[in-house]
Amino acid sequence: MRILLRGVKPLGRAKRDILIEKGVISQVSSHIDSSYDKAFDLDGAVLLPSLVDLHSHTRQPGGDEQETLESFSRAAVHGGVTAAVSMPNTSPVVDSPSIVAWLVSESRKIGLVDILPAASITVGQQGRQLTEMAELKKAGAVAITEDGLAVEDSRLMRYALEYAKTVGLPVLLHCEDRRLSDGGAMNEGRVSLELGLRGIPEISETVGILRDLEIAAYVGARVHICHISLARSVAIISFYKKQFPGLISCETAPHYMIFSEEDVRGYSTNLKMNPPLRRDSDRKAIIKALKRQEIDCIATDHAPHTVWDKELEFSSAPFGIVGVETWLSSLIHYFVRPGILEWEDVVRLCCDNPRRILGLPVVRLEEGSVADLVVIDPDSEWQVDEETLFSRSKNSPFLGQRLKGKILLTIKSGRIVYSDY
Repeated sequence: MRILLRGVKPLGRAKRDILIEKGVISQVSSHIDSSYDKAFDLDGAVLLPSLVDLHSHTRQPGGDEQETLESFSRAAVHGGVTAAVSMPNTSPVVDSPSIVAWLVSESRKIGLVDILPAASITVGQQGRQLTEMAELKKAGAVAITEDGLAVEDSRLMRYALEYAKTVGLPVLLHCEDRRLSDGGAMNEGRVSLELGLRGIPEISETVGILRDLEIAAYVGARVHICHISLARSVAIISFYKKQFPGLISCETAPHYMIFSEEDVRGYSTNLKMNPPLRRDSDRKAIIKALKRQEIDCIATDHAPHTVWDKELEFSSAPFGIVGVETWLSSLIHYFVRPGILEWEDVVRLCCDNPRRILGLPVVRLEEGSVADLVVIDPDSEWQVDEETLFSRSKNSPFLGQRLKGKILLTIKSGRIVYSDY
């Protein structure tokens, strides 16, 4: 299949024609006359490499009522994503080579997105016995993590990092002292007091980060800190990065850039996540840290939950929101269009750096590069509602909003896997 993209703007720059054949970009020119099987007249739409999500909950095996691999894959390509790291807190837990191999196989059968399994650090995520990381890697695991939990036993954490270093797997760290969190529902502070909700203190995140980075630095293991939400977390991680270059990376998520604890005043459970939304000063600090390249990636922490689970009162409802479909559009709407982030920033944070962390080749918008691409109309709006979301769950904080930044095409290895053209 030879696909011609006419008049696209790579990274929002001058218009170009792009010819795709045999899964790669074969020509980039101001005008292409070559033969083709399918052409799209895109009239200045923006062309980017497709996104790679370092942090998604696909829910299978087990949680089919929340999400399936197929519904997640359709949601992902709707959001311009062609590869995603799946978290292991499923039922059963992704702690064996057979489950890892099943995820890889099912992903290939569906054929829309590369679902890249992260396996658990401990068997059953029970925090007692390490998994067989070497065998998990052979089966297709790209990382290990105890996401949703933290390994509480510091000695076991040391052994885990030493094992991961030996087999060459990055460790994705959910940094939280759960004894400090202890049943909290939102950020601890004035707003939680006013709302009568039990708070999660900032130190539950920062104490967890400090412990894990001290152990990682001691053993020389490569680690990636997930979903940071605090200005203080940025400062701690930046200090360790300078002391131990090349060992540490980190991510935040769009909701920590857009919302704050003040938005929780309406008690919407679609604004309940862990870590929780923090103060507005933290939100602003996260954005500044992204611009200064102190935060390496933006990931979604896509966490589907059923309507009936999220309809519980705020204190009892589960943590988490869906985000893989609104990821790119929300960044365009809130940050690219107002000039806070450039297209190059989006590519660095959502495409290039995630690929480097996972050891994947970086996609270039040039001849010879694999055609993993997304085409966006940054001026077109789309309505976020239950009908327009492909995810099986609808727990989005953007429900009812119109976001500027519409995905027109998602292309994976030269195949069109999503089209709204």
